[in-house]
Order: sequence, then structure tokens, then C-alpha cells
Amino acid sequence: MKLSKQKILILAISAVVVIAGSVAAVVLIRNFSKEKEDTTTSATVPTYQYVEETYYVDVPELVTNENHETVTDPSGNALTTLKKVVKTTKKVVNNNKQTTKKPVAATTNSAATTKPLTPLAKWLSENQVAGYRYEPNGDFFYTDDKDCWQKNAGYNEFYDNYAPAAAMFIDQIRIRFTYENKDWMLQLWKGQYGWLFVGAETGVYTAPAGTYKGGKGDANHYDCADKEDWLYMQLDCYWSKNNDGHYKKIFTRPYDKYWWATGFVWGQLTKYSKPRTELKAKNRITFKSEEMANLFVQGLKEAGFVRAVGSDQLVDDSYYQNGKDVWLLWSSIQHDSFVGYTGTTTSTKKTTTTTTTKAPITTEKPTTTTTKAPTTTEKPTTTTTTQAPTTTTTVPATDNTNEQ
Repeated sequence: MKLSKQKILILAISAVVVIAGSVAAVVLIRNFSKEKEDTTTSATVPTYQYVEETYYVDVPELVTNENHETVTDPSGNALTTLKKVVKTTKKVVNNNKQTTKKPVAATTNSAATTKPLTPLAKWLSENQVAGYRYEPNGDFFYTDDKDCWQKNAGYNEFYDNYAPAAAMFIDQIRIRFTYENKDWMLQLWKGQYGWLFVGAETGVYTAPAGTYKGGKGDANHYDCADKEDWLYMQLDCYWSKNNDGHYKKIFTRPYDKYWWATGFVWGQLTKYSKPRTELKAKNRITFKSEEMANLFVQGLKEAGFVRAVGSDQLVDDSYYQNGKDVWLLWSSIQHDSFVGYTGTTTSTKKTTTTTTTKAPITTEKPTTTTTKAPTTTEKPTTTTTTQAPTTTTTVPATDNTNEQ
């Protein structure tokens, strides 16, 4: 149906009026709510305010040994030490002149933590959309791994290879090994998910033992881990929003059993190229046994991770193992690790070949020197004895490098 210019003009004006009316209604509702809240809070402002003052006092304390016995000096006098004790006093401040400023700020902060959810946010927190839910306490989205359609799709490398076509620019690490007659793969992701979200994931996948062939470019399809193979994990994600080196935690998936721990927040990275170091992912994974954890750690080493001195002292691209528990902080590494497989990717072969090739060359050089030594030195026996330990020492040093 063809509309005249007059009708089009009338429709355009009507649309502007409707939009303006809607905006005005929203503003009025917000202002009304704010005025009502301010009235409520100002009525509860006390006339007087208690302020706590903190100070320290040195208190003498007896020195005791591990058996809780008092330690004495050679003369039999008990040894004492000074211990700092925190003390606080309450001071009453007249607050008549300051009407509502400070108390209202405190009340507003407290109200913000219990702020009621909008109908949409409430609905999203109680229901899933395409397998995803909303966590209002942390203001992030996550996959409901216990009940999501993605579990039926499993995983193969085509998903990651074609992710950019869906505006998903993601870093990956894959650690593969065989344990208890199953081929396992643990995969980590972080990056830009579409044009709206940034986030991170950790997934656990399995296949019957011997399924993986290790061919470069193969699909290498795995199933999502069944319930008996879920692992206890925790996933924290940090974001340097301005890419200035200052990172803020954007979500935590609590320590629990997962096959797929995920989290996503609204936002965009400043750059989409690898590595996406604006994001860091911190994991704690508890494996079924220490043997299984050892296999995973071997994969981390092959990928380029280094050992940290403690779980609370992780640096970029480092890990820490304690029995069957493994902690890691991932920033920039991009790698596939195939622990114990004969068929490996090119990147893994390079790491192995370079180290193995250099070892015989280093060992052969001292042998040549040993042969020449008797010719130039008057005491060939001494020279030979010196060279033998040199050769012996060189070989373990190369092995240590391999382990790292």
C-alpha cells in the first residue's frame, strides 16, 4: 500500500511523540523512586553518629616453646615479648548540621546490594536461554553445564577453527592424555565472544582409549565428560579493560564439579589478535588422582607453563601442583600438548626435536676434545680423567632441560 507524504509525516510525528513519552515516563518513574528512597532514608538518619577510633597498645607476653612451656634465660627468669594489641574506642559526634550526606551514602550502598532485580534479570536468573543463565550477584552470564544442549554436541577442533566466522576471537590451550582407558582432553578458552561479551571457559572431554590419532588438522572429536568424569574446578577471570596492566576480577565460578565451567560479561577487547592478554584465567582443578594430575602437569610443561612456588604466588603462565590439585594462571600461551602420544602436532615435535638433537652434539664435542688431549698434553691420564666427568655431567643437564 502506497502512503502519501502527509500520512508518512503524521506517522513520523506520532512515533516521535510515543518515544518522547516513553523516555519521559522512565525519567519520571526513576525520579519518583529516587525521591521516595531519599525520603525514607532521611527519616532514618540519626542525630548522633558513633565513630570508632583504632590504636595499638604493646602488651608483654610470655615466650613459650612448642610444648607450651615458658622459656627462661640462664638465670631462670621468664622471657617475655611485646605483642601489639588493637584497641578501639567509640566517639560520639554531633551530626545535626550534616543532614543526610554521610548516612545516606552508607544507606544507599547497603540498599544497592539488595537492590531488586528487574523483571528481565530475575527471569534470566531463574531460567536458561539456549543453555545460558544470568548470575545477578556477580553480574555475569554462564553456561548451565548440568543441563544444556551443548553437551550433546561434544567438541572437535572445527568449532574453534571456524569461530571467527561467528565473531568469536578466542585463545585456546588443549592438554591431551590417556588415563584409565580413556583419552582425555582439558581445554581452556578466553577472549571475545561475539561483539558483546568477553569471558573464559574450561572444558573436560573424553573419548575411548585409542580414538585420538594425533594427526594435524584432524577433527579429533571428543564427547563432553559424563557425570562420573566431572572434575572439581574453580575458574576466575581477570580483565584489564583499558589494556593498561591493571586487572580486575570480572567473575568467579565457585569450586564445584563441572564438565564445563564458563563465564561471560558485557564488553569488548581493545584488540582481537592473539594473544588476548587483556584477559587472564585462573584455574584450580582437582583430578581423580595424583597420577592423573601429573599427566596434566606434564602437558602444561610441554605447553610452556613454569612451576610457581605456591598456589597463592602464581605469575603469568605458571602452575602449582599439590597432590591431585593443580592451580594455574594463564595469560599468553597458545599450544596443544599431547602427553604420551606418538603422533604430535608440529609445535610439539619442534620442542622435542630441538632438545633431543642438541644433546648428542654437546656429548660428541667433549669426545673429540678427549682424543686430542693426549696429543697436546703431557699427562693424557689426567686429561682423560677430567673429560670423563665432563661428559657425565653434560647428559643429566640436558635431561633436566627436557623436564622443564
